[in-house]
Amino acid sequence: MNEVDAPADATTRADAPIWPWLPASLDATDQTQPIGDFRHVFRIGQRWLLVPAGMPGEVYPPLHCARLPFTHPWCLGLASFRGDLAPVYDLGAIVNERTPEPGRYFLLLGRRDTCAALGIDEVNGITVPPDTPITCPPPLRGLPSELARGALAVDGTSYVEVDLLGLLELLAERASLLQASPLTSEE
Repeated sequence: MNEVDAPADATTRADAPIWPWLPASLDATDQTQPIGDFRHVFRIGQRWLLVPAGMPGEVYPPLHCARLPFTHPWCLGLASFRGDLAPVYDLGAIVNERTPEPGRYFLLLGRRDTCAALGIDEVNGITVPPDTPITCPPPLRGLPSELARGALAVDGTSYVEVDLLGLLELLAERASLLQASPLTSEE
């Protein structure tokens, strides 16, 4: 009995799959997917920033931070992320983009020994169309201008690409109140 080999709910049309829940072709691309590069973005206040492509990152709810003595107020302290301690910085305080609830999330960037977290308000993903022009970034108050790499606009929203590795290095270097150097390079 050849009919027994197919399940009772299988379709019998020649062009239909034998298993209705299984797509006809597993490697077929979805034609409704937007074309372009997918990028993660995060918001601090009203400013949207791009996470560099390939940079490892995780989003956490706010965790308890152990305050470090003799550090600037924007250095929130150390928090434990999966058992590894990492410094947490309030970038909103540095760039004057404070919100009523600063740091609704922590964005942990980097890997194990070379990681740090930023207090952020929101995280999202965007698709950047291939023909999107990269423009000169607006100045980021409180940060050296060389950290801003470019800006782009997608669906009417502006996104700034920042050298986040350079930023995290700068924050770690300048967090202590025991040194006299300001955060910005303008002296």
